Amino acid sequence: MTEVFFSDEAEKMRAELTAGEGLAVSGIRTALMLEPRQGERRAGYDPAVEDYVVRLAEETTRGRGISVLYRYHHTMDAVLITWLVVGP
Repeated sequence: MTEVFFSDEAEKMRAELTAGEGLAVSGIRTALMLEPRQGERRAGYDPAVEDYVVRLAEETTRGRGISVLYRYHHTMDAVLITWLVVGP
């Protein structure tokens, strides 16, 4: 099982989410533990890590749309959720 962590900035954003938005983000965290390669892969500068973005629609969050940006380090089998971008 892959370890999943939140950056300090992502933790700050989590505190500002509504209950439905928080549940949706927690669901993505759980899904990343089981399968760390989800969403759209983004170009990165470090060959040891893979960057991804998962977009959660307003219907999923029962609130605002959220983009979950994260990095997967396959050697360490760990995910760092770097940003939660919240918007309409």
